[in-house]
Amino acid sequence: MPIRFALDWRFEGPAAPYVLAIDKGYYKAEGLDVTIDPGASSVEGINRVASGAYEVGFADINSLVKYRDDARNLPVRAVMMVYDTPAFSIVTLKKAGITSPKGLEGKTLGAPAADGAYAQWPIFVQANKIDTAKVKIENVGFPVREPMLAQGRVDAITGFWFSSFM
Repeated sequence: MPIRFALDWRFEGPAAPYVLAIDKGYYKAEGLDVTIDPGASSVEGINRVASGAYEVGFADINSLVKYRDDARNLPVRAVMMVYDTPAFSIVTLKKAGITSPKGLEGKTLGAPAADGAYAQWPIFVQANKIDTAKVKIENVGFPVREPMLAQGRVDAITGFWFSSFM
């Protein structure tokens, strides 16, 4: 039986168990012909499953909750959680001199508008008493987030700790 599996992002750590199962023949032993495709965001993975183009998907649970909040969206359900703690992070380089959350003031934060980590920004600034008027938010695309940080075009980026690294 053919099964299409949509990832939320590239092939990286969290996808390893699913790829390993293909490599070891576990799916095949159960009569499943699984193909795994990378994605560009959790929302893309969710939409692929909702549309019926994919039978299974991997997505950030927070993105799924937000997706399900919109009654116009097709029904999709979670059957398992992978992360036992949120992977949200703000990543910076030592040369930016940001050593605490308040250190973001006066800096530029690169954040894709659809990023699950960026969705936590309002509660993060509240918890850390950051003056948002002092932080410039640069809406950047997922594929250019890390390169922009490396080039110094932004001082920090939002992302997941296991995928936003240099």
